[in-house]
Amino acid sequence: MKTKSALVAEVNELLIAVKDKLESDEDGDAERDYMAERCPARLEGALRALPTLSLHLLAHLADGATGVVGLAARSGQLKGTVSKHVQRLVEAGLVVRAPIPGNRKEIQLALSDDGELVATAHAAMHEEMADGVGDFLRRYDDTELEVIAKVLRDLSTARRVGVRLVP
Repeated sequence: MKTKSALVAEVNELLIAVKDKLESDEDGDAERDYMAERCPARLEGALRALPTLSLHLLAHLADGATGVVGLAARSGQLKGTVSKHVQRLVEAGLVVRAPIPGNRKEIQLALSDDGELVATAHAAMHEEMADGVGDFLRRYDDTELEVIAKVLRDLSTARRVGVRLVP
């Protein structure tokens, strides 16, 4: 039986390995490939060129038209960051800007028809990813899943102080 210190070290190494596995894409860009297969060929360039955050902002716009401030609030991003990504999305033809009647300051952002296609492909990709994780986790029993959920919940609510994780 391993000591608690050895188990903690092993868990730490495994967390790093899982993070690396989730972030790496040994087969090219599987996520972009998945979306490109589900969108017209004319959108492939935009799909491959746009940053991931831009695609996530499209997903937030799929929840309904809003302004830059509203999109920043929905996404948890800074207004300046959102504004920069919105410009890219507009240039790619995925988002349209329209004036809000009675409001000279704010511009409403909405998905274009092509933006709808990309947002739908993006949502399908995340659903497929969730299904894969679900299939993977079903091999564990309820007690094991409760422990995994507790550990992940605690990790997700921990804060960082310098380079240390603090509960």
